[in-house]
Amino acid sequence: MAEAVAAIGIGASVLQFATVAAKLTQRINEFNSTAEEMPQALRSIHTQLPFLLDTCQSLDTGDESENTLAIIRECHREIEDLYQTINTILPGPGDPKLRRAFKALKSIHYQERFDHTLRRIEHFKTDLILHCCRGTSGTSRGLPPAPKVANSLPSAPMASSVSRRKLLREISRKFSDYECGDSAFKVVILRGMGGQGKSRLALDYARQVCVNSESMLVLWLDATNKHSLTRSFEDIADRWCGRRRRFTDATSRMKYINDILAERKWFLVFDNYDHPDKFADICSFRPPGDGSILITSRHADAGLLGKVVQVSGMDESDGLDLLRRRTEQNLDEPINRAAAIDVLKTLGYLPLAIDQAGAYIRQQRLPMQYFLEQYENQKESFFNQRHVYWDYQKKVHDEDKAETPVGVLTTWELSMRHIGNTQISQDVVEHLLTVAAFLNHVEISETLFKVYAQRTRPVPKWLGGFMSEGEWNSSRYKEVVSKLLTFSLAQGQNDSNGASHLSLHPMIKDWLQLRIAESDRSVYIMETINILANYIDTNVEDRSLQEARGLLGHLDACMSSHSRFPAAAYRLGSGQLRKHGITISSFYMSHGRYREAEQGLQAVLEHDIQEYGHKHAHTFQTTRRLSDALVHGGNYQRAHELLNKALHDSKDMFNLETLHIVGALAGVLAKLDRSVEAERCYETALQGHALRKEKVAPKEIYLLYERLAEVKRYLGKHEEAENLYMTAHNGYQEECAYDEDVTFDMLRTAGGLADLHRTLGQYAEAEKSYREAWQGYKKSLGSDHPKTTFMLTNLAISCRDQGKFENAETYLEESVKVFQKSLGQDHPDSLRALMNQSICIDKQGHYKEAESKYWEVLKGREKKLGLDHPHTRRTLERLAHMLWLQGYHDKAETLVRKVLTKAGKLAPACQDQSASNVDDRFPYLTLLYTEARKRDQSKLVPDHIDALETCECLRLVYIQQGDLHKAQELTEQVENAKAGIQQTNDTEKLDEKPYEKEKCLTSSTKEGDAERLAQDAARTNFVKRLALQCQETIPVQKALLLFNLVLLLWIASFYRPNVSDRKHVPTTAPKD
Repeated sequence: MAEAVAAIGIGASVLQFATVAAKLTQRINEFNSTAEEMPQALRSIHTQLPFLLDTCQSLDTGDESENTLAIIRECHREIEDLYQTINTILPGPGDPKLRRAFKALKSIHYQERFDHTLRRIEHFKTDLILHCCRGTSGTSRGLPPAPKVANSLPSAPMASSVSRRKLLREISRKFSDYECGDSAFKVVILRGMGGQGKSRLALDYARQVCVNSESMLVLWLDATNKHSLTRSFEDIADRWCGRRRRFTDATSRMKYINDILAERKWFLVFDNYDHPDKFADICSFRPPGDGSILITSRHADAGLLGKVVQVSGMDESDGLDLLRRRTEQNLDEPINRAAAIDVLKTLGYLPLAIDQAGAYIRQQRLPMQYFLEQYENQKESFFNQRHVYWDYQKKVHDEDKAETPVGVLTTWELSMRHIGNTQISQDVVEHLLTVAAFLNHVEISETLFKVYAQRTRPVPKWLGGFMSEGEWNSSRYKEVVSKLLTFSLAQGQNDSNGASHLSLHPMIKDWLQLRIAESDRSVYIMETINILANYIDTNVEDRSLQEARGLLGHLDACMSSHSRFPAAAYRLGSGQLRKHGITISSFYMSHGRYREAEQGLQAVLEHDIQEYGHKHAHTFQTTRRLSDALVHGGNYQRAHELLNKALHDSKDMFNLETLHIVGALAGVLAKLDRSVEAERCYETALQGHALRKEKVAPKEIYLLYERLAEVKRYLGKHEEAENLYMTAHNGYQEECAYDEDVTFDMLRTAGGLADLHRTLGQYAEAEKSYREAWQGYKKSLGSDHPKTTFMLTNLAISCRDQGKFENAETYLEESVKVFQKSLGQDHPDSLRALMNQSICIDKQGHYKEAESKYWEVLKGREKKLGLDHPHTRRTLERLAHMLWLQGYHDKAETLVRKVLTKAGKLAPACQDQSASNVDDRFPYLTLLYTEARKRDQSKLVPDHIDALETCECLRLVYIQQGDLHKAQELTEQVENAKAGIQQTNDTEKLDEKPYEKEKCLTSSTKEGDAERLAQDAARTNFVKRLALQCQETIPVQKALLLFNLVLLLWIASFYRPNVSDRKHVPTTAPKD
């Protein structure tokens, strides 16, 4: 009954209100028809009255009908009062002009009254809509209800989206952290550079909120600036109300939204809040009530509003998933997966770039493994591509009303517009960034630009902004860097010296290169070369290994751009870049980058020949530098040709440069195994320097001593080699007082002495010297420098010679890996390390594994050094011997015959079978090992392990041929050499412990029999092991034959006179 009475009251009140509203509307219309200008507040009231009346007429009874009646009656009183006021102050149609003017003037004082009434009307309208929405039949007559769930999220498709679960969990954790505090207002900021997928991540989280909490209102708002955020609220208000209500201004719409959100839980996303400096009052848009706000921003200052989640590149799994969805290719296949991972690395795991690459691959129908090749050649077309369906859209300009599709370039251009400041112009900052784009994308040091500004005159205009009274102003530079960090265009930190270091995303680096005109790129590259060359020339002694490696990274990036954007006028090594070409090539040389050094010096040589001719000092110097790079790179023949020509051109002008050419030629001849010629050239160079009045630096003479010592060691002139090494070493020690840079020279000399120790069979001393030299190189040059790795290879060889196979194999594995990575698989040093690794594996009995490596070394050395080179022959000897030990005698003979025949060597004719019992098989193996034995006798001491192994190889061939006499001779030589080694070792031990020497000598006679028994037991065990090994790899018949043969030799040894048993040998022959 009460509800019925209330319903009657509502109807009567609405009728009364409608009557007064109609009269008020008519009165305003009368005034509007006669007045030249109507007050704005009255105009707004005139607009809102019909909607307010329409809302009232749409009401129906409900649970809150009494409250609704009170609102209508209050609204009726407000309109009635306004009507009376208007009648008093507004002129009528029949009023004279004077009265009309007086009333118009009087109406000015009622402006605040009109504004108050307008606000009241807005309030009534909002309240009535809310009451209607809560009614049971409020929607039956067309009044739009407030949404139960958020319907203002962007409509990006879910199909191409990849959920970044790790970051989503991080966002939830940040919001949860607020529960421990006393604030109900929670703000989390997603911060990162453009293209990192902040908006997509926010959208995924907003959708997650919608699913988990249906009662929560979720709104998506554009916070690019104050105007865009206001417009977003207006759009939501209009969408909720539809055509049933019109708002007079933004304030009314905001009030409408706030009134709704005040009674609900809400979650807002403020997207693209990238300019806090221009939109600092964003907090004023926070609605009342309990809610959370998620902000996406590139600007660092946005982090002051709440808790920050740093958004960086995608995880590999997420990136692969995104590529898979975009390209619809099967990335489970190994080839596609590997190619996809390379794509992710190249794009820096940037989500927008990955998405764009996927769209490009799909559009071009491109296999995954071919994308990077096209990307490198067509970066600009890739960046500027446009697709029919593209999810990434943004308002490019603040005044834009509609969003447009954007790629990675556009997102960064938006940030670039705001990086200037009051002291440094926009052009200066852009120039700095563009120069940085031609460097490596990490560790771009402030010191690079500081040194360039200090050494260049006049100072470039763009660098002048960082100068103050002719000095570098670090504060100004750091201010610009801070601006770049603020807009997420770069990352940075300060080193221990206070210098700032920048890092750019790889994609931003490419974008900065492509955004400038093609003709300007060469200019920027030239300037970058100038910066690096000036920096290389300074702080050489103070430069740390880490700093040098960073500089190499910058050089590589600059040279890569130099090759991508070539220009004849700015070619490195020519024209004004000649000096820089030498500087950069020398830096590459000193750090083991021989290919790059060769390329740079080749360009310089071409320039010198064209500019100065073949007989100019500059041309000779460049030729020497290039030949040095070629020798280190393993191209000995090309270096020999260059130096021969240079020597021929300089024969008419015997000067200092001629002597340098002779010394360089000697080094090449030594590498080509022409040691006698090399020795003669070195001695000629030394004699020439001694006769000249113009003296060179002592270090150059000591270096010639070293290299001559190496040649003499190889020729077997060990004593002369040792004297030369010691002369050089003592000379370097004297130079230490004047030059601290002789450390490397002393390490190199120590390595040469170690080579001599090993040649003499002094393996322990060699290991000690090698280890000291390796550790010195490692500390100064790093573990991956070729010089360090070469010394590590020598250390491994000395360990292997002493039976320390585990250490040797570890060292050699590292050496092979480093050499192949830095110098290539076919470099002589790489092949040398692999060869010694094969020997180490071979000596441990792993023949199959060693065989494949031997074959690889043999092919590489045949191609690189030729078949006549001792290193190639050494490989052939080891491979043939390993095949022999496995019982593949014919295979070993066939291999050796093919190689030697190809090298032009034929085996000597064998003896007539009737004249001798010696088998005529294996003539080429006999020839190979006979020549090897002659080589070892001329260069090595008799008890050297390599010489003993050669004897053993030849002895086994003699045994198989049935030439037991020669085999016996070799056996005796080997045993005598081993006995000499053992005697030397015993003497050294006794010298270390003199008190045991006498004891050992007195007991030697008594222990003679026991020692002989022990030797017999050892021989028996050796024969048994050999037989077992033969049974595993050789057919049974051959194994038995070999066992019987060795057994006969062993029995015969009992009847061979022994030195200690000489008194038992009969002086006369026994009677028959």
